[in-house]
Amino acid sequence: MLSYKTLLDDATKQLYEQSDTPRIDAEVLMQHVLGQGIAWLISYGDTIASAEHTKEFYELVGQREKGKPIAYLTGSRDFWTLSLGVDENVLIPRPDTETLVEAALDHLPIRSELTILDLGTGSGAIALSIAKEHPQAKVVAVEYQQGALEVAKANAVKNNIENVEFVLSDWFSNIDPKIRFDLIASNPPYVEPGDPHLDQGDLRFEPITALTAEENGLADIRNIIENAANYLVADGVLVIEHGYNQADAVASLFKENKYNDVQLFKDINDLPRCTLGRLKDRPN
Repeated sequence: MLSYKTLLDDATKQLYEQSDTPRIDAEVLMQHVLGQGIAWLISYGDTIASAEHTKEFYELVGQREKGKPIAYLTGSRDFWTLSLGVDENVLIPRPDTETLVEAALDHLPIRSELTILDLGTGSGAIALSIAKEHPQAKVVAVEYQQGALEVAKANAVKNNIENVEFVLSDWFSNIDPKIRFDLIASNPPYVEPGDPHLDQGDLRFEPITALTAEENGLADIRNIIENAANYLVADGVLVIEHGYNQADAVASLFKENKYNDVQLFKDINDLPRCTLGRLKDRPN
């Protein structure tokens, strides 16, 4: 008969070679199994573990040992002020993308009736974060994959956010061309096919179509920048997440397409992470 603390110690050793944070991984998985927080483990860790909990815990630890992301094992990930459900249909929301949310929020007009578009919403992280901060705004979240769109819809319900419309669309293809948005945001695929990072860590398990793009990772970014002008109001804002080594190329695309006030924002690791531009004059 083993205690929960003993199970944690054993799992930490089991995950030592696979994970950079074996103890944290073990604790998160145990909290998921128990439905209890870390305070419970600290206070009651000497309690003898049930056979059911032991079995479920070691099954999860075994999957983690093979590299499966913690977020997919627990089915959730915190982002901004939200708790988001995630599965293999969507990318795992990362703190880096909160840089984009913050930039978007800081550059929205100061008025209640806002229209916002999130392209490639995935789990809904960007759209739902902005929508929660601006409950009077109309937010449209676009996704190409039906499975991912269902995850985003479920996250809206989970977080009691009602001002988001979900649209199945290949970028702008199913967006009403008569609608004009104050802000368009996107975290599109931007990893170059064949990048060695795709064979490392969590990326091995995440949907490849949400990660990679042709033209050295710039194909979808180019598409969005070139077409967004047709959907923005005058003085509207476009903000796009990109790779740390793509900042100059993305800034050039913004300027080539007549965006002004082009700004670069760095993530929590002080790496270039997203670029914003303002459309002063709408195209004819």
